[in-house]
Amino acid sequence: MSNFNSFQELLDYCRQHQCSVSEAALRYEEAYSGKSREEILAGMRRILQQMRDTVASGVVSDEKSMSGLSGGDAKRVMAFMNQPNCFLSPMEMKMIAYGLATLEENARMKRIAACPTAGGSGSVPAALVAVEHEKNVNPEQTLKGLIAAGLIGEITSRRMFLSGSAAGCQAEVGVASGMAAGGLVEMMGGTAEQVINASAISMQNLMGLVCDPVAGLVEVPCVVRNGLSGVQAAASATMALAGVQSFIPMDEVVEAMAAVGKLMHPSLKETAEGGLAQTPTAKVFTERFKAPKTVAEIVSENAPD
Repeated sequence: MSNFNSFQELLDYCRQHQCSVSEAALRYEEAYSGKSREEILAGMRRILQQMRDTVASGVVSDEKSMSGLSGGDAKRVMAFMNQPNCFLSPMEMKMIAYGLATLEENARMKRIAACPTAGGSGSVPAALVAVEHEKNVNPEQTLKGLIAAGLIGEITSRRMFLSGSAAGCQAEVGVASGMAAGGLVEMMGGTAEQVINASAISMQNLMGLVCDPVAGLVEVPCVVRNGLSGVQAAASATMALAGVQSFIPMDEVVEAMAAVGKLMHPSLKETAEGGLAQTPTAKVFTERFKAPKTVAEIVSENAPD
């Protein structure tokens, strides 16, 4: 069984064995995990269900995080979906809301499925679950999409560290968007080539994205980035399914992202010393947030009106 050290190896395997990316991923996991296919599928179903549960609880909650920076935007987007001046389709609005919901639940310290990280956890559920809901896709197809997305993240992680502190937000939301794009194509029955093209298109579009969390918290701008990345993943998947190909092969896209991450200044890699984290508004909030407070004061500040 191939170890899939590159996306080219994955494509070659899928062509040779005439199988999908999700099937290749299952065979890979069986060979190297020592688990049966049934165990692997059961585990992936639990992860997918957690994504659905997180989305479901997040889109109806207006609870604020302890910092007060986030909470309630997913619910606002869902409520705005059918307004006359809404520019997007219901499916796109759900992708935004589901991505926001996942990161808002993370900020509330609720349960999420990191995919590939907590900071990038909204992209995959936003895309896959929204399409499942809007297109009435068989849940088993959604599962195949998640499995394919997982393999994309796995192969990428061998070329670069998937953390904002190592390579900026491109390594979190950027990689997550690539996973989501490829997962969508797999979910809709696309070819292995289309899956990888979708990932490459989405990831190269977010190359260079910095990690600049206000006050060092995974909230601003993390929440809105996750809200938007699912829509970008869907656009990339649509392009790939239409026959658009990435001129730069996926392996080279990942290598370029890794190189860009190394070139990034430390102030742009999760240190909160650059980007939006150093704007006047962010600085004022950070000083206020880091001032010593009692638990009672924090609870009082964030209590519902």
